[in-house]
Amino acid sequence: MNIFRSLMLHLVLIAILPAAYCRAAESDDGIKQKEWQVSVGAGLLVAPLFSGAKNYTLRAVPDLRIAYKDLFFANLRDGIGYAVLNHEGWRLGPVVTYAFPRYEKEGDSVLRIAGGSNNALQGMGNVPGTLFLGGFVEYFRKPYKLHLHLHKGVTGHEGIVAEGRVSYVSTLTLAGSPLVYAFGPQVRYGDQAYTNAYWGITPEQSVRSGLERYHADGGLTAYGVNAFAMTSLTKEISVSFIAIFERLAPLVANSPLIRFRGTENQATGGVFIGYGF
Repeated sequence: MNIFRSLMLHLVLIAILPAAYCRAAESDDGIKQKEWQVSVGAGLLVAPLFSGAKNYTLRAVPDLRIAYKDLFFANLRDGIGYAVLNHEGWRLGPVVTYAFPRYEKEGDSVLRIAGGSNNALQGMGNVPGTLFLGGFVEYFRKPYKLHLHLHKGVTGHEGIVAEGRVSYVSTLTLAGSPLVYAFGPQVRYGDQAYTNAYWGITPEQSVRSGLERYHADGGLTAYGVNAFAMTSLTKEISVSFIAIFERLAPLVANSPLIRFRGTENQATGGVFIGYGF
């Protein structure tokens, strides 16, 4: 995962699960939803310095979620999109997202407040921020949700990235407010422009970094599991938790950058407080 998605999407990297989970679960419980739903807040996120890093950072992360009915959405995970088809559990439409620049000296944690600074990216140069145009497809049939997302960079590295998630979505009611939760597997694919922007090593980078050259093919780049939970503290204030474990696939994990300066195992976790209007 420039400030817009630093404040708008891959700021959370692969961390925040979509607000759509909560909307779907609430609707199933028979709670009438407002046409416009807006939530603003912030949280603390522990995540790798960059994708494949050994070192972790603590980040202060803004959290903005906007939705109109089940049509328009803008949130920190899924970007800005509109469902041109919304029928019998299916939603699909265009989406705009943005990916963080990656800086040689700072990784991609522009909102870092502690930890993470090292020389792992020394000699690799910067990867520019990338604006993506693409589309999404969702299918929800209680209690499962399928989400597919395909986008093409139109600035920056101009690569193609595809992401998929399957989630079990439900609500647990104990003493107090209901707890909405979701968990399931996720995968990510990328073409050569994407994989080499982050894990490839050109001859010039090899000279500067001391790492051997590496050219990555396109294909599966990562797979893992994610979990999300949210509950209300008051009528307006909610708290949510996220946890992700991801493993980089061999075609990028075999990069000397990861083999000698990083690790294929990546974990992310955080807690967020939101105020709903």
